[in-house]
Amino acid sequence: MELGDIVVIDHPRHPFNGCMGRVVGRRGNRTLDDLWILIYIASKMRSYLVPESILRLEKKKPEAATEAIH
Repeated sequence: MELGDIVVIDHPRHPFNGCMGRVVGRRGNRTLDDLWILIYIASKMRSYLVPESILRLEKKKPEAATEAIH
């Protein structure tokens, strides 16, 4: 998952199961193969740290958003 990707929290026991958000950062390892991902959830108007293992990629960020505008 890259910065700007749209993801959905996909774990039945998580309190925000089904919430959609945007990846805004990575914050280190939870375990050896699982990262903490910082997700901005617009419906809550907050950012949350969520393990990468419970996220599902909804769609990649648009390529036009990565180009600099001068």
